[in-house]
Amino acid sequence: MLFKNPAQQVKPPKPDRHEIKILGKDEIGELLKAAKGTPPYLPVLVAVTTGLRRGELLALRWSDLDLNGGTLTVNQSMERVKGEIAFKAPKTKTSRRSITLPALTVQALQEHRVEQAEDRLKLGLGRDPRGLVFTRPGGQPLDPDSLSKAFGRLVAAADVTPITLHGLRHTHISHLLMDGVHVKVVSERAGHANVNITLSVYAAYMPSMQADAALRVDAWLRLELRKGLAEPLGGN
Repeated sequence: MLFKNPAQQVKPPKPDRHEIKILGKDEIGELLKAAKGTPPYLPVLVAVTTGLRRGELLALRWSDLDLNGGTLTVNQSMERVKGEIAFKAPKTKTSRRSITLPALTVQALQEHRVEQAEDRLKLGLGRDPRGLVFTRPGGQPLDPDSLSKAFGRLVAAADVTPITLHGLRHTHISHLLMDGVHVKVVSERAGHANVNITLSVYAAYMPSMQADAALRVDAWLRLELRKGLAEPLGGN
């Protein structure tokens, strides 16, 4: 008989990280052009310009948007429970966050709100009590798997790097880092629990600051050396 389980002293191996696949900026343009005029267009646009997770994207309500102020707040997420679609609070405290929207996305959402209201009027439907941004024609929530499949077909038709819908989140975060946006800002925008998660997952997309650091050291050191030479020689 053992008084203690020896396996409790063993540290389990960390799972291997899967390689992140993202779209280049030219591919993002090609994908959006291919999606224009199709149902996935707006979800794709919002996803690639905000980095929302799929559940956060599909749970988005008009009350979560301030289109005049150009901001979006993540207040809930969608998930499938025993085959049924359900809404829940964000996965962590930091997942509940506010994101500033690009003007292009704000304009597209404004147009979509008008079109959605007109479509409901044509169908004889009243105000949607859920107030979801993305719905099926009858007002029902979009099915997560259906959106992912539609996105897969869109990627194939656009002939871009084969990524999943979640790959748009990776794309958004990676390009922010590559463009020099401070990692803390990127982490907050992504809703990560802390900056370390952003650093560990997306370190490969952070530009090296070594050359800039060397230039800064060179600049202040040269300045100090010049000061020394400019001072009048004292003594006898």
